[in-house]
Amino acid sequence: MKNMSLNSKKGSTAVFLIMILSAIILAISVMIYGASQLAGMSTSDAVLELAGRSVLSEYDTELLKRYGIFAVNLDEAQIKDKISLYANYSFHNNLLKEQMYRKKHMNLLKLKMESIHVNLKGYSITDISIFEEQLLESAKYDLIKNITGGSSEAVPSKQSDIELKNSQVINSLPSCGYERPALDIGQLLQNGIPGIDELRGKSIDNFSINEYIMGHFINHRRGTEERVTFFQNEAEYILNGGFSDQKNYKAVRKNLFIIRTGMNLTHIYSDSEKRNEIAALAEVLTPGPPAVLTQAVIAGIWSAAEAENDMKRLEDGKKVPLVKTKQQWALHLENAVQADEKHEIETLKDSLEENGEEENLDLGKSIQAKRKKTGYIEPRDKRGIEYEDYLRILLFMENREMKLLRCMDLIQLNMKGSYHQDFDIRQFYGGFEFDAVIQEKKLSYVQKY
Repeated sequence: MKNMSLNSKKGSTAVFLIMILSAIILAISVMIYGASQLAGMSTSDAVLELAGRSVLSEYDTELLKRYGIFAVNLDEAQIKDKISLYANYSFHNNLLKEQMYRKKHMNLLKLKMESIHVNLKGYSITDISIFEEQLLESAKYDLIKNITGGSSEAVPSKQSDIELKNSQVINSLPSCGYERPALDIGQLLQNGIPGIDELRGKSIDNFSINEYIMGHFINHRRGTEERVTFFQNEAEYILNGGFSDQKNYKAVRKNLFIIRTGMNLTHIYSDSEKRNEIAALAEVLTPGPPAVLTQAVIAGIWSAAEAENDMKRLEDGKKVPLVKTKQQWALHLENAVQADEKHEIETLKDSLEENGEEENLDLGKSIQAKRKKTGYIEPRDKRGIEYEDYLRILLFMENREMKLLRCMDLIQLNMKGSYHQDFDIRQFYGGFEFDAVIQEKKLSYVQKY
């Protein structure tokens, strides 16, 4: 009986120990399973994240090189296939992995992608916000490059009469069908034209976009000797949007002429000496009450003649200030259409005295030769801002969406002509979203530049 009781106790103890051991093994199994699931999700997350970044690394290098834009030319099916390829390579053993590591690996996690869905909606590079963000990033890089001396000054472009006539190409432009009101120069003059420093302070994003435009697109004054763009007046196209290169420039020139006429008129009425000259001439031409109206006409003619002289100087690379002083005024009233002989002789004489060449020069002949060569009169004070700075002012006032869409137009036209004839900027994306199901768990990602 005693042995039977002892054996019974031993049996009970063994059963109890087995139960405890089973519980421990079960707990350990649960912990191992949980750890494996956690490791599996962590591995899956890292693999899918890397797969998404790998797809973004296949950006178009030419688009980046020319315009500083990161974008992939892939559709949803292509992105899905690439992510699946990258992920499955990481999840499973294969001959390439065995050769790389020179040994066989066991896939203890046994991860498997059950499904994947890719969404490109909202990531087209033609989306105004995405495109603007890319241009702002590129503008920052350009600023750093300029500070470190990485940029070179462009040379005057060769102008020719270029016109886009292909209706299929025109209809494929991103700006096609987008309407916006024309820039109201009169309202601009009434509100006051801001200076360059004021533009920078008003909106740094707008200012940066305009600097991007001036840096990546050529204009009437600055371009390249070798023509690699469709239009030669690209900045002017952004401002006017016509399909004739010369008409775009003429439209911008007209706006600048109006601006200069308005600013010159303001100067005339603020200068008592000029007002007295106008009043005296008006009394000679139309004595009595009509002289008041004649004064306004004379002031308009004088300011317009000065504006035309301003435009010729700007076209020749000279500087013209927004608000002039007496020394920065070029034309005298008595000869507003042609240069005043005495005024120009004095201007040239001052220049010659600085160089010590006055004695041996026939001033009269030099004046005639200079006028014939340049077609404009130089003021005493030649300080001011350049043609490109006036473009910056107009760009600052341009509609944001229209400005960015026309930038897209130029990129598409230029890439079609110099890179790939089937280039379509609508087929490029600055990111994408995707989600994948692994071990019955859904993982979602947003990938963007």
